[in-house]
Amino acid sequence: MYIYSSIAILNSHMKDSYTMKYLLGIVLILVMYSSGLKAQDIHFSQYELSPLTLNPALTGAYEGTFRVGGIYRDQWSSVIDNQYVTPSIYADLPVIRGFGKNDWFGAGLLLTNDRAGSAALTNLTAMLSLAYHLGVGKKANTVISLGTQGGIAQRRVDRSALIFEDEIINGVSSSEFSNPDFDPSISYYDFNVGALVNSYVTSKLNFYAGAAAFHITNPDDGFLSEQALRTRITAHLGVNYDIADRLVLSPSMIFQTQARAREAITEVKLGYHINPERNVTIYTGLGYRYSGAGIAMIGLDYGGAKLGIGYDIDFSPLNPASRGRGAYELALSYTAKIYKTPVVKPVLFCPRF
Repeated sequence: MYIYSSIAILNSHMKDSYTMKYLLGIVLILVMYSSGLKAQDIHFSQYELSPLTLNPALTGAYEGTFRVGGIYRDQWSSVIDNQYVTPSIYADLPVIRGFGKNDWFGAGLLLTNDRAGSAALTNLTAMLSLAYHLGVGKKANTVISLGTQGGIAQRRVDRSALIFEDEIINGVSSSEFSNPDFDPSISYYDFNVGALVNSYVTSKLNFYAGAAAFHITNPDDGFLSEQALRTRITAHLGVNYDIADRLVLSPSMIFQTQARAREAITEVKLGYHINPERNVTIYTGLGYRYSGAGIAMIGLDYGGAKLGIGYDIDFSPLNPASRGRGAYELALSYTAKIYKTPVVKPVLFCPRF
C-alpha cells in the first residue's frame, strides 16, 4: 500500500523535477522497506575488471608478482540526490607454488562498500580470498582454478532518513521503527566459492568459463527479524581471439540468479594493439543487460596498468523517469612484474686453447 500511494503522488508531480527526484527517492526507500530492507547484491557492468567480486577462483589467476585494483559505480545520480554508489578495492598475488610444477596458490583481499539510496542502506564487506590453480598438460595451456572467500559483512541503515506514507500525506511522523527489536546495524559472516577453466587453445585463441556461488551459508541479514540471505549463483564465460595482427575480439557474457532476481549481460569488445612490444592496447565495446539497459565501454591497457570506463543507458519502460539515464563506472588496476635479473659470471678462456 505504501508503494502504490507514493507512485500515485509521483505521477501527479511529474512536471516538477525537484519534487520528482524527492518522491522517487522515497519510492525507492519504500520498496526496500516493503521487502524487509533487502539490499541487492552488488553488480558491475565491467564485471571482468572486478575479478574478486566476479569469482573467487580468479584470485591470483594472472602472470605477475602482485595485482591491485578497484572499481567505482555511481547509479541514479541524475534521478535522485542520494544515488546508489558502490566502491570496491582489491589486492591479490600468487603466493607459493602448488603441489605440481605448474600449480600455484593465490591469495587476496577484497573490500566493498555499497550505499543504496536516501536511507543510507550500506553494506560494508571485507573478504579474504584463497585459490588453487592447477596447470593441465605438458605446457600447462589449460588451468583449472578453485577458489573460496570468507569474511564479515556489516549492514547499516539510517533510521532518521526513512519516510513513510503518513508522513508524505499528513505530515505525521511514523512510529514503524520504534520497535525495540529493530537494529539499524547488523553484522554476519559470509562465504563464497568458485571454479574456473582457462584454456589457451592456440596462440591466438583463449577461452575461459567459470561459475561461483555467493552466500553459501545463507547468513541472517534481517533488521527486524531473522531473514536468510539467499545464495547467488553466477556463471560467466568469454573468448579472446586475435582476428588480425593488431586486432583482438573479446565477446563475453554473465548470468546471475538470486532468489527471484535474474540478470544476464552480453558484451563484445574490440581491442587495437597500438604498440604490441610495450603492451599498449585500446579497447572499445558495447553490451546489453537484458533487463533493459545498454552498456558503452572504453578502455586502455598500458604495460601492467588497465583503465576501464563504462556507462549504462536505461531503456526499461518500467521507469520513465530514468529512461535514457544510467550508471557510470570507473575501473583501474595494476599488475606488477618484479623479476630478478640473472647475474651471469664472466667466462675466462685460457689462451693455450
